[in-house]
Amino acid sequence: MDPQPQAALMFSGGIDSTSAAIRLSREFARVHLLTWGNGYGHYRLGRTGRRVAELRRLYGDRFEHSQGSVQALFERLVADDLEDAWRRWGSGFVWCLGCKLSMHAHSVVHCLRHGIRVLADGSSKSTGEMVEQMPISLSRIRGFHARYGIEYRTPVYAVPRSEEIAFLRKEGFRMGLRVGDRFLGVQPKCRPGELYYLPFLLFGQPPRHDPDRVAAYLDEKAADAHAWVAAECARLGLALPREAG
Repeated sequence: MDPQPQAALMFSGGIDSTSAAIRLSREFARVHLLTWGNGYGHYRLGRTGRRVAELRRLYGDRFEHSQGSVQALFERLVADDLEDAWRRWGSGFVWCLGCKLSMHAHSVVHCLRHGIRVLADGSSKSTGEMVEQMPISLSRIRGFHARYGIEYRTPVYAVPRSEEIAFLRKEGFRMGLRVGDRFLGVQPKCRPGELYYLPFLLFGQPPRHDPDRVAAYLDEKAADAHAWVAAECARLGLALPREAG
């Protein structure tokens, strides 16, 4: 069976997004790898380019990589009223969720520009302590994309991390320095995110996130993100799907 034309993947070059890229490359002739930075603590973004080179060497030239900034939207959703948001929601999840939503909004515009109907990321059940990878968050993100006729996928969500690691080792990927089931030195970093999840990394104590509050936050911020997508599409001369109008 011939592969489908193209898909997009939000890509960090870590274990999960690399595994997701490989899975998508089996189904799609072209995979757009999208790397985003928010301008507030993201660093070592260039590491993704080295991972893309590995993918191309091992699986052929079907990967198209782009790196961009979501800073302006991130400021609008998060940074401009961070203090008030912290008091209102009582959790640092506002940073991570607002950042991820900014990336998804930018990914929607990329997909609309290129006629892409499938967008994926490396969300994994094994890293479910991360607020943006909770089932309630993934459900809201899936609905966000559906408004634009884009199918949101999580190709490795149910794949055991040990299986991903064993496969990537066998294929010859650089794995970095292993700390538990994490590998350092192969993907971009986020200073605020590292601080937020430091108790979990050091002591195994994940932050507690109430699903109802997570849903309420995403629903509220999604309205602003949809408005940004509409304005950006108007600026670029892109037609929105009827259900998004």
